[in-house]
Amino acid sequence: MKRLLLASTIVLLSQNTAQAQTPDLGPLNSAFNGSVIFKVDKHGRLVMDHYDQGSRFRQDVVPMEHIDPGLISFSSEEDAIALKCKADKGQCFSKEIFKLDVVRLSSRITLPRPLQDASGAHSIALFQELLAPREATIAPIATETSEAPSRKNRTEQ
Repeated sequence: MKRLLLASTIVLLSQNTAQAQTPDLGPLNSAFNGSVIFKVDKHGRLVMDHYDQGSRFRQDVVPMEHIDPGLISFSSEEDAIALKCKADKGQCFSKEIFKLDVVRLSSRITLPRPLQDASGAHSIALFQELLAPREATIAPIATETSEAPSRKNRTEQ
């Protein structure tokens, strides 16, 4: 009976800890107004679903701690927000393009600029706020190995 109680307590505590660490993506989802929908998968990675005319055409997945908050910028040539990997993380973005049925790795992705954010400054600030708490917790766990499996097809590697 004591073992069952102990196991139940551990399960409940671990679920509460996982829920407490889930970032609030509401402000980003609100800012991008359905053109990109943000969520966190079961591995704690940021998932960005890109939509055009109501259908999903691309999905980007990245461990949030691999995004360099200092390199988030607005690209006026592309009229988009650019996210880049940290220097030591290489190609940290997994980009699945559904129309082509392909998954590509990249060190940079772009997100369409929200219409109400002419300079991209608000969107950049939202990303930096999202990543700031994660930056503070990375140092203690930097030596852990917890890479999620790659989505890339084995024939393309």
